[in-house]
Amino acid sequence: MEVTSLMKGYISQEEIVRVSEKVDIVEIISRYVNLKKSGKNYRGICPFHTEKTPSFFVNPEKQIFHCFGCGIGGDVFKFIMNIENISFPESVVKIAKEVGIEINFQTKQISNKDKQEIVKANEFALKIYSEVLFSSQGKQASEYLYNRNFDDIAIKNFSLGYAPYDRNFLLKKINEHSLAKDVFIKSGLISENGEKDVFTNRIMFPIINTNNDIVGFGGRTIEENGLPKYLNTKENIIFNKSRTLYGINWAKETIKENNYAIIVEGYFDVLKLLSNNIKNVVAPMGTSLTEGHLNILKRFTDKILLVFDSDTAGINASIRGLENILKSGFEVKLCPLPTGFDPDKFIDEFGTSSFIKLLNNSQNFIDFMITNESKNFDINSPRGKSIIIKEISKLLSVIPDEIEKEEYIKYLSSKTSIPQETIEKYVEENSQSKEEIKPVQKKPLKPNAEIYLLDIILNDQTYLAQIIEKKEKLTEKLKKVVEAVEILINKNIKPTVANIIGIIDDEQILNLISNVAIEDNLISEDKKRKIFDDCLKKVEEISLKETLNKRKKEIFEKGPSPSKNELEEIQTIIYQLQKGR
Repeated sequence: MEVTSLMKGYISQEEIVRVSEKVDIVEIISRYVNLKKSGKNYRGICPFHTEKTPSFFVNPEKQIFHCFGCGIGGDVFKFIMNIENISFPESVVKIAKEVGIEINFQTKQISNKDKQEIVKANEFALKIYSEVLFSSQGKQASEYLYNRNFDDIAIKNFSLGYAPYDRNFLLKKINEHSLAKDVFIKSGLISENGEKDVFTNRIMFPIINTNNDIVGFGGRTIEENGLPKYLNTKENIIFNKSRTLYGINWAKETIKENNYAIIVEGYFDVLKLLSNNIKNVVAPMGTSLTEGHLNILKRFTDKILLVFDSDTAGINASIRGLENILKSGFEVKLCPLPTGFDPDKFIDEFGTSSFIKLLNNSQNFIDFMITNESKNFDINSPRGKSIIIKEISKLLSVIPDEIEKEEYIKYLSSKTSIPQETIEKYVEENSQSKEEIKPVQKKPLKPNAEIYLLDIILNDQTYLAQIIEKKEKLTEKLKKVVEAVEILINKNIKPTVANIIGIIDDEQILNLISNVAIEDNLISEDKKRKIFDDCLKKVEEISLKETLNKRKKEIFEKGPSPSKNELEEIQTIIYQLQKGR
């Protein structure tokens, strides 16, 4: 798999491996996290979520990290991407410089023609998806949107579409119009092997940049338990999640006029606010606000209002983003919603005027931090004041404007009755609590057939040939892992855990791999053969059930009367299941 660099060309998988083999993940992460030796691993406080006990582990042998608190995991590139808020190619280049490697970029230059070809491919796909949404094939999808209080006018205004269940639907349309398939592969609409659509059974949101070019799509599953719930276009020469804001094409002028931007979490939140004449609203692509996002917003305003669900995840995400926002020179306010509500749901239940009242009662970051921490301890106690002063001082220390910083220090002093001089000292030192940190007990995995088989794939190449042979009978998760292994083997690259992680771009699978791998071998050698055979059989059964449920849904959604061939197909799968038992 080649990785695009927006600046210089392409970075090959071989180059990525060359860098990863030279780097020491413990040394790199130690620059950001205070790590202590813990058996075969190193342990520390996770930098990606708020915690008081260390649940963040780094394995030097496998060159991976995993947090048992928030679930994030991956290789050294993934860590740098998240901690620095940069793209994958940028993380490779950054680490390459650290270890003294000059990246050999492929010489192919990215031209405006290349970019426009992808834009045109996206425009074609949007036309097709929009037509399907208003056809009989899109009935379930359109009803889903109606149930969320979006009418036909809104659906058309926001250029929404639907990618149907048929895994070859867009591919067939491309062939019918004699279009170049390779462009659609580059755009992320067609799989890398060119054999199937990437988006199926999803509401499609076109992602449009400030120049009004369609640079990608977000797809929301309409299955009740469909995973992932949201799927974005993979990064390419025109689409980078960390530099793209959904809704910026509609919001930019109003943001400039109102001199502030409302930041929400999801596509539907943006559209619901737009539908209710609140137009200065954007959303990041499933990530916290990055430096790239802030650079875009800086062109239109220096004020940000964060709106989020006041559950733990929403609060933690907002707190993580505060440092970046303040460091970039923005004035920021926060508006937590009642637990269980996002802007979309809140407006539907309580109306636009109630939502505007919430916005008008937004808090500055100091009041928000004090209110939030008061849920955990008595902020009027000496201990409570110490904790809150230290936490807020970290944020104050990054504010670039000295006058603004001084005014915030005065304000914090008035709220806590702590002298300004004391707070200034903590701000200057960017002090952290000296309290000894007690280690957290790692949450053990709940092993099942899929987990055991994944462990074998990651740790024992003895069984790889058998697993590859059975690839099509595996679950979707395992199939993607095996496909990554095959890519590496075909390139004569050893399929280590870190190298496998470097291939996979599915966040859930990536985090699962790091979790399994960090646990070390789950299966003893003397039991491995029996467990392998049993697990392979069980996984095949699970995969058949997945196929059965999927085909049932596809067939019966077409109408109440399945064809004879379709019923026979279902019966065949049921027979295979019964036979295997």
